[in-house]
Amino acid sequence: KIAGEAPCNAYSAAMTVPYPWFDAGHIAATRRACPDLAAETAFLNALGEVTISDVLGDTLILSDESGERLIFKAAD
Repeated sequence: KIAGEAPCNAYSAAMTVPYPWFDAGHIAATRRACPDLAAETAFLNALGEVTISDVLGDTLILSDESGERLIFKAAD
């Protein structure tokens, strides 16, 4: 399972493939309105398109065939 906070809403999805593959399947999100819904839509679309995950120390990199798409760093 994955879960997190997008720019406006909380989201979650079931992971359906083993590491290092990445397939979030259907992403469920809360429906709060905010001024940054365009960024939220772009983020959730990118999350739904990535296919490979890599963990390097405290960094998660999600990629697709065109290269790195999303990079997450653990909070200190």
